[in-house]
Amino acid sequence: MKKAKFYFNFYKTYRFVWVPRLLKSDLMWKDKFDTPRCEREPYIEIEWMWFGFYGCWGSDAYWEQWLWVYKYHGGDIEKAKKEWDWIDGDTKISTWKDEYVK
Repeated sequence: MKKAKFYFNFYKTYRFVWVPRLLKSDLMWKDKFDTPRCEREPYIEIEWMWFGFYGCWGSDAYWEQWLWVYKYHGGDIEKAKKEWDWIDGDTKISTWKDEYVK
């Protein structure tokens, strides 16, 4: 699994939180036109007063490719790579990234 990226935020004064709170989410995705669509990547967030600490694992593109390999093709990376037909609209080059599925 990809390493998390962490961010530290200072909030505006109107976003004051008295009681510390922990928010977290698992991977949320849907199947659309027989391909995966990432709705929300896994994350964890801790908020208190005017401060927030946020950690997120991967991006939408990372998780869509991960789902394509492990949910749609049973972990067969070569077969998944051959059937990956998403291309960049400007460059007309495949959006497949090998570092996403190592």
